[in-house]
Amino acid sequence: MPPMPTSTSTEKSKNTPNAAEPSSMVPAAPVVVTELPVDDPGHGWDEFVESQPGGTLFHMTFWRDLVRRFYGHRPRYLEARQAGRRVGVLPLFETRSPLSGKALVSVPYAVYGGPVSASEAATEALIDRVKSWVEQDGYRFAELRCQDAPPGDLPGTDLYTTFWKESPEDPEDCLASIPRKSRATTRQARDRHGLEFVEDPQHVARFHELFVMNKQKLGSPAHSLEYFQRLLAFPGNRCRLHSVLREGEVVMSVMSFCHGEVFNPYYSGSLPAADRMGASNFAYWKLMCIAAEERWKTFDFGRSRVDTGPYRFKKNMGFEPRPLAYRYVLGVGQEVPSINPSNPAFSLPKKIIQNLPAPLARGFGPWLLRLVP
Repeated sequence: MPPMPTSTSTEKSKNTPNAAEPSSMVPAAPVVVTELPVDDPGHGWDEFVESQPGGTLFHMTFWRDLVRRFYGHRPRYLEARQAGRRVGVLPLFETRSPLSGKALVSVPYAVYGGPVSASEAATEALIDRVKSWVEQDGYRFAELRCQDAPPGDLPGTDLYTTFWKESPEDPEDCLASIPRKSRATTRQARDRHGLEFVEDPQHVARFHELFVMNKQKLGSPAHSLEYFQRLLAFPGNRCRLHSVLREGEVVMSVMSFCHGEVFNPYYSGSLPAADRMGASNFAYWKLMCIAAEERWKTFDFGRSRVDTGPYRFKKNMGFEPRPLAYRYVLGVGQEVPSINPSNPAFSLPKKIIQNLPAPLARGFGPWLLRLVP
C-alpha cells in the first residue's frame, strides 16, 4: 500500500554548540520487545499504528477486542521499544484447531497483519521474539499476513494478491477508469435497472442474510449478525454499510472499512439476480466515486486468491493484482500450511455447509469460523 505521509522535524543547525554527534557515531539503544498483558488497553498503540505506513485497521486494539469477544482466541500482542519509545508493534493471536494445531496468526479474520515498525531493527526484533515463541512454546507455525515482505528469509505463499489504486481527484473520472466491457455493464446497471445506492447501517440484518447466503453457496462458514453489528460500532465511523436497492428491495450490500487514507470495501452479500443486472459493477463504481468525493487517497479492493472469480472481477474493473507477502515462522519439521478453500481436504466440509438448512448454516457458521481464523 502506498506510504502515508509522515511529519518531519526541522533539522538542527550544524553550528549549534550543543548539537548531537552524527547518529552513526552514537551506539543505537537496544530494541526491547515485550508482550502486552491480555487486558492491557494498549495506551498509544492505536496512535502508533495510525502513524505508520503499514498500519491497518486490523492492527488496532478494536480488532483485538472483536476477535477475542466473538471467537475467544488468546491475544499475544508484542510491542518493541527503543530508548523507552515505541518503535514497533505486532498483533498476534494464539489459535487452536484440528486443522492447524496450535498456531499464531497475525491477524485472524483479516487480510492484513504482520509487524508495523518504524525501523528494520524493530521488525527484526519482533520476528525474533515470534521465532523464540514457536520454538519454545510448541506452536506449529506463526502466520504473518504482511503486505510487503519483512526482512529475513521467511518461507511464504503466493496464493493471495491484493488490488488497490489511487482515487482520482474528480469522481467523474471513476467510470472512465473502468475497462470498456465492465464500463458498459456499469452503465446498463445504472440506466436500465432502476438501481439506487444508499448508505444505511439499518440494512445490516438484510446484509447479513445475503452474506450468509453467498458464503453457504461457496461452502464457507459466515460470521454472526452480532459480529457485524459490533463492527458498525467501530469508533470514528470507520465501518460503513452501503446497499443497492431495486424497487425498494436490498439486492446487494457492501461493508467497507476506512483507515488512514484508505477506503476498503471488505464484506459483501447479494441476491443471485443481482449479478444479472450488474449490481456488483454498479456498487463498486459508486464506492469508487464516494472514495474520490471524500478524498480517500487509496481505494483498496481487497484480497483475492489468484485466478478465482473475485480475482478476475477486480481485474475487469481496472485493478491490477499485487502479490501479498504472507510469511511463516515454522516449527521443527513443519511445512507452510494450506488452510484455505484451495486445499482438497476442505471438499467434504464445503459440501456439508452447502447442504445445511439456512438456519443451521447461520448458527454453525461462527462456531466453524473459530477453527479457520
